[in-house]
Amino acid sequence: MQGGYRDDAAPQGGANPDAYALWHWHLMDVFVYFSHYLVTLPPPCWTNAAHLHGVKVLGTFITEWEKGAEICREMFATKDSAQMYAERLAELAAALGFDGWLINIEAKLDHQFIDNLKEFVNHLTKRMHAAVPGSLVIWYDAVTVNGNLSWQNKLSKYNKPFFDLCDGLFVNYTWKEKYPQDSAAAAGDRKYDVYMGIDVFGRKTYGGGQWNTNVALDLLKKDDISTAIFAPGWIYETNQLPDFQSAQNRWWGLVENSWGVLQSYPKELPFYSDFNQGHGYQVCYGGLQVSSDPWNNISCQSFQPMLKYTGDEVQTPVQTSIKLTTISRMSSSVVGAL
Repeated sequence: MQGGYRDDAAPQGGANPDAYALWHWHLMDVFVYFSHYLVTLPPPCWTNAAHLHGVKVLGTFITEWEKGAEICREMFATKDSAQMYAERLAELAAALGFDGWLINIEAKLDHQFIDNLKEFVNHLTKRMHAAVPGSLVIWYDAVTVNGNLSWQNKLSKYNKPFFDLCDGLFVNYTWKEKYPQDSAAAAGDRKYDVYMGIDVFGRKTYGGGQWNTNVALDLLKKDDISTAIFAPGWIYETNQLPDFQSAQNRWWGLVENSWGVLQSYPKELPFYSDFNQGHGYQVCYGGLQVSSDPWNNISCQSFQPMLKYTGDEVQTPVQTSIKLTTISRMSSSVVGAL
């Protein structure tokens, strides 16, 4: 979001009570920490929060434009160099406790480098699987097997050679209505490894993104293929009304209505939750305020209330909301309404 490494840069958090946070972990399987740096390592706070909720976390390796092409020519000059850089990325993920990589080569390459690029993807995938069981390497739909920078917007013969060497394809987000079906057919029994991109900002994305992101989700659900939601920080960055908490819950509610719940937690019993979202205006303990200093630290996040009413439909469903300014046992309180 906004280039990455902002309020989440410091391992122990900061002093911004309005820092971006994500608490709808039950609606995703994988969280990618994305930025436009060459190597993006997920901050520990995001890895901690995601893993608590059973969600895998990927870092990003990206090369872009002419500078990116220059880097690629060095990295993929030989098979040995391609393998060496793959090993370093795998070592980083294993040492820092995250679950793999999104690989995004957005640079035109001479054809002579393609075989070594494929070896890089293949070797990285194998090393990640060996080092971190259950890990993922996802290829982004950008450079083709011919070396052209040509976004296919679906799984095609031009990006499938990379898909065949790793765990999945993140399809660029300007696809057309029939492209999900085409991709599912091309993937065969791996159709769920194809993640059709949706840009929440709505840049040429099917359905327009933003508050209509569910339009694309509904289509993908019908076509029985996976999705990758790009830039859900749109809600925060564009100051959607009436406030971030309300807008965030409303937007992810659209996702839930279209896509359903993907995670259930806690995974183990017993468990404890203080409903902490990872930011606040104070710190309380035992019902007493122990600090009036504002703060943010996603590592402090705990399970959020997920109450589904399953009884008499005549009754009003239970609704919950988090109050960050109310004194409670920790730094937030939950309010239930019937």
